[in-house]
Amino acid sequence: MEFRVKRIMEFKKYLIFIIVIFVLLSCKEDNSNINENDKIVARLNEVYIVTKKDLNQYVKDWKYDKRFRVKAEAYKNALKGLIRDRLRVFDFFERRLNENQDLMGEIRRNINFELINTFFDKNFVNEYANEKTALEVYKQMDKEVICIDIILKIPEKPTKEAFDSLKAIALKIETGLTENYDIQSIIRHNSLKNILLNTERKITWSETMSDPIANVIFRLQKGFTRVIESVDGTHIVKVLDIKKIKLEPFEKIKDEIVSHLQNGFYNEYNNAYDEFRNGLIDKKTIKWNKNGLDQIVKWSSEDESFYGGPYKDTIEKTISNGNNFEILSYKKGSVDLKEYLRLLEEIINTDPNLVLTSVSAKELITDALYDNNVVEAAKENGLEEKLVNPYTQNNRIADRLLYLYNQSVIEGSIPEATPEVIYRFYEDHKDSIFYQLKIAYIYARIYSDSAKAAADINEIKKGTPFEKVSNSWLVKMFIRERDGTCKAYKTYGGDYLAEAAVSLSLNEYAGPIEYTDSTNGKQYAVIKCFQIQPEKQLTFDEVKGKRIDEEFKNYYRQKITEEVDARLKKKYSIEIMENVLSETIASQ
Repeated sequence: MEFRVKRIMEFKKYLIFIIVIFVLLSCKEDNSNINENDKIVARLNEVYIVTKKDLNQYVKDWKYDKRFRVKAEAYKNALKGLIRDRLRVFDFFERRLNENQDLMGEIRRNINFELINTFFDKNFVNEYANEKTALEVYKQMDKEVICIDIILKIPEKPTKEAFDSLKAIALKIETGLTENYDIQSIIRHNSLKNILLNTERKITWSETMSDPIANVIFRLQKGFTRVIESVDGTHIVKVLDIKKIKLEPFEKIKDEIVSHLQNGFYNEYNNAYDEFRNGLIDKKTIKWNKNGLDQIVKWSSEDESFYGGPYKDTIEKTISNGNNFEILSYKKGSVDLKEYLRLLEEIINTDPNLVLTSVSAKELITDALYDNNVVEAAKENGLEEKLVNPYTQNNRIADRLLYLYNQSVIEGSIPEATPEVIYRFYEDHKDSIFYQLKIAYIYARIYSDSAKAAADINEIKKGTPFEKVSNSWLVKMFIRERDGTCKAYKTYGGDYLAEAAVSLSLNEYAGPIEYTDSTNGKQYAVIKCFQIQPEKQLTFDEVKGKRIDEEFKNYYRQKITEEVDARLKKKYSIEIMENVLSETIASQ
């Protein structure tokens, strides 16, 4: 009995081992077909994922590729920045700041704009372009159609007789193609001059989304002929051959297919959306209050910058004085002045210099009503909860939430800058913040050819001003730290010229200076110092006012930021896939 139990246990262990191996192999196979952009670079709080696509976009948006000369540094620092931003969004909801209606009101227009876009994509674009339709298309994409395409161009001033003649000739040519007549003899026989001939046109699926003629041809069988009317003329086509072509795995190209479908069905889903949007209000039931509409027009005509800011105070004052007049009514409701203000704050994105007429005011308000109803439809579909949450995939919403977080948690925590606090701040930091280091401001021309740099400096030595040797140069700044080290200051390009720049006197030049750039190799520079900030201890009188106020805010902003980010890193889990990060860097 014990022997049997032991054998059963061993068999179970073996079975579990086989299952684990199978799962691992399956995962490996799935990963080999996954879209490169969808590979996970990092996972935050065990739920939110950062993909290669996310990281590449963040690098581009925040110009990390410009801020760091070394690619690896650019991507690693960008990932840190992306993680930092996302953790702050998590904390935004943890602090329940999303329940502060006044705070959320600052980005309500942004949220509504994204609700409309998401509703449009989900209910209209996705009807034509989604993963399911992309897969159906993928099954038909593995071919290339080779055909004869003859185009009879439409005359400049076509008549009914000309069209009838063109149609008759097209049918003759189609008959000739069907019976394998020589094409050139057909053209000569019919004395055709205004004709385009492509004897071996090749069509793949991607063309069918932008070319209606290609769309028809792609669906024909080998040997079939067809006459197709088009805006550029009458096409007579015959399919000569259909070749099989090898496709990438579906997972790798599905986004590309979806993109083609979106372009190809653009008119269809836009027309469907317009029909839905316009059906939300029965325009025939709209009744305008002429006096209310005239007042709206009058405000903007009296002040060309009315919608740049004054509109809010003017409208709120009018309402508080008991004059909340009606502007329009319709079957399902009305728009009074209070509702108009809400539409301006939450729906309408107006030009600050907008000046309204009676006609344009009506268009503005009715458009806002249509969009507002789409927003309500989106909310009824639960889209706001999907967009405004800690793990939102909508980067524009996340960016606006991050803005609110920074304003509330970081900027809102900076101490009040009273005169006493400011003076104490100076005393505490005069030896660090208010000790002015030497900064050299220089003009620089950089060459990869030493002879050009030498010619440049020779011209300067002969008396030609630096600025007139050539019309272009770079402006760079270099700082000397207290320990004597010199480095670039607030400018890109490395520290290569720091020592030479800081050693120059005002208006002094130097060069050619040889150095090796990590990206461009050996370089030669000619430089001139045009401004120097001297090293010295600044007094309170020298810094009081705007300078010390900014330093005070910057100091506490940095201090609070570091404390917040350190706390968030401890609070939320962070997992970085170093191998995928390395792949992402290497692929750039």
